[in-house]
Amino acid sequence: MKLKTLKPLYLGGQTLVEGTPFETIEQHGRELIQKGYAELDDSEREAVVAISQEDAVGAGVLTTGSLGAVTLPIAQPVTAFKAKHKGAGKYIVVDAEGNQVGEFSGNQEEATAEAERLIAGGEPKQVEE
Repeated sequence: MKLKTLKPLYLGGQTLVEGTPFETIEQHGRELIQKGYAELDDSEREAVVAISQEDAVGAGVLTTGSLGAVTLPIAQPVTAFKAKHKGAGKYIVVDAEGNQVGEFSGNQEEATAEAERLIAGGEPKQVEE
């Protein structure tokens, strides 16, 4: 697909100024036209850059061939903890449902630090005997 730039574009390892003709694959070309970066070029001028299938994949164009077998990492669910004012200037740490976690009690700064420690994977503090 032959296009010309409407705005400066970095393609094929170089910056193309407005009005520069170039060639790319159909999907990449349609995306550039839709975003207002390029328009169809029917002039006789020679294309300065020719974007191949491999180059377009590197530019973020997804095709069936470029996807192949993609394996995404599975993130472990993050339990939300936050500091909650209990009264008389004391704070506790609660989970996503609002239930108190452990036996912690302290000021707001300490409770926030405790919540962050729990989010990082720490264990709730229990009553010391």
